[in-house]
Amino acid sequence: MPDDVVAPLLDGVRDFASRHINAQRIDAERRIPRAVLDGLAELGLFGITLPEAYGGSALPALAACRVVATLAEFDRSVATTVGLHLGLGTRGLVAWGTPELKGQFLPKLATGEHLAAFATTEPGAGSDLSAIATKGVAHGEKLVLNGQKIYVTNGGFADVYTVTASTPGLGGAARGTSLVTFGADTPGIVRLGEEHKLGLKGSSTITLMLDDAAVPLGNVLGLPGHGQEQLAHVLSWGRLLLSSGCVGSARFSLRRAAAHVHERRQFGKPLAEQEVVQRQLTEMSARVLAMRALVESAAEHEHDWAELSRLTTSAKVMCSEGAWAVCDLGLQLHGGAGYIEDTGLALPLRDARVPRIFEGANDVLLTHLGMLELGRPWLPTEARSSTTPVVAALREQLTQTYGLRVMGRKADQHRLGLACAWRDAAEATHALVAREDDSMLTTLAKVVEAQAMRVVRTLLNDDLTLDPHLIAALAAGSLP
Repeated sequence: MPDDVVAPLLDGVRDFASRHINAQRIDAERRIPRAVLDGLAELGLFGITLPEAYGGSALPALAACRVVATLAEFDRSVATTVGLHLGLGTRGLVAWGTPELKGQFLPKLATGEHLAAFATTEPGAGSDLSAIATKGVAHGEKLVLNGQKIYVTNGGFADVYTVTASTPGLGGAARGTSLVTFGADTPGIVRLGEEHKLGLKGSSTITLMLDDAAVPLGNVLGLPGHGQEQLAHVLSWGRLLLSSGCVGSARFSLRRAAAHVHERRQFGKPLAEQEVVQRQLTEMSARVLAMRALVESAAEHEHDWAELSRLTTSAKVMCSEGAWAVCDLGLQLHGGAGYIEDTGLALPLRDARVPRIFEGANDVLLTHLGMLELGRPWLPTEARSSTTPVVAALREQLTQTYGLRVMGRKADQHRLGLACAWRDAAEATHALVAREDDSMLTTLAKVVEAQAMRVVRTLLNDDLTLDPHLIAALAAGSLP
C-alpha cells in the first residue's frame, strides 16, 4: 500500500477529527452532525475502496482499516458509520453488481452524497443465517420482498440497502438465498425508529420493514439463489472493518491510561512506577499490538477469500475481546474518575461492548473457527510462534480421541477456535515485527507470545468435565 497516499490521508483525518468530532456531544445527542459526515465525504473517505471507474479511490482494504481505526480513536460511532458503508454496505455491490447497478448507485456512494446499509439480522435469525425468513418472490421482471430486518446499522439515513432474502426457486436453487440491493425510495420500504442502545449511540440502528417491496430482478447481486458464498465474503469485509474500529478504541484508552498513570501519584510516587501498573500497561500495549497485527494480516489477504474469511473471524474475536479488556483496564487505572462520564473513559467502554455480539456473536464464531481448523487439509509447516505446535497438538488430541465425532462436539470446537484465534494473533504479531524491525515492538511481541501461550496451554490441558445431571438441571431452569 503506497504510504505516500495513505499517510497524508490519515493526517487529514486526524486534523479534521480533532477539530470537528466531539464524541461526548455525539453520544449525548445520539446522532452524528451532518457537518461531520459532509467533512468526511470531502476527505473522500466514503469512496476509498470503491472502483475508480465510479468515482472511488480503489485503495486496498488496509487503507480502509487504517482510516476506520484512526476515526475510532476520536469516536466509535463515526468509525462504525464509515466502516459499515465501506464494508457490509458496499462490498456486495462492488463484487457482484452488474455494470448497470454499479452505475446507478456507486458514484453517489463514492462521494458520500449517499450512504449504504446492510440488513441480514431478523427477529428469528441472528447468528443462524439459515433461519432467514425474509422472502423474495419473482413476479415477471420484479422481485417482491417481504420481511423484517432488525439492528440495521446506518439504516435510519441510508440511501442504499443490501439485504439477504430467501429466494426459493430463483436461479434454480430450491432453497436459495440471494443478496439484493435497492434504493431507500423503493415503495414498500418502511424505516422504524432508532433503537435506544448502551453504546454507539451516534450510529443509526433501526428496524427495516419490507412490505411488498418490488425491485428489478437485475438488482440481485451475482448468481440468483447462490448468496451464501457472497454473504460470507461480505461478512468478512464487515468483520475486518469492525476489528479496525476496535483497534482505534483500544488505542484511545491505552493512550489515556498511559498519560494518567504518569501524572497520578499514589503512595508517594507516580502510578507508572508501581510494579503492578507497569505490568498492566505492558500487557495492554501488547494486546493492542496483537490486534493491529491481526487486522493487517487479514487485510493483506483481501484477494484470497477463504483465508480472508478465516483471518477476519480470528480478528473479530481477538479485537472485540481485546478492545473490551483494554478499555476496561484503562478505566480501572483512572480509579473513581474513570467511572464519571465527563472524563470520557466510560464512553469507549460502552461502545466496546456490542462488537463482541454483532456481525457474529463471538462464541458462535469461535465454534466456527474450530470447525474450520478441523476441516483444514493441512497445517502450517513453518511456525513463527511457539503457540502453533501447541494448537496443532490440541487438534490432534481432539481428532484422536473422538474421530469423526469431534465434528459434532461444539464445546471442543469452541475450545480449539479460541486457541486458533490466539495462535493467529501471535503469528501475525511476529510477522509485523519482522517487517518493521522496531526494538520496542520486538519486546512487546514477546509479551504477546506469553499471553497467547498462557491461553493455549490452558486449553490444551483443559480437564473440566461437566456432570451431565448438572447440565440437565441448569438447562431445565434449576439455579443455585
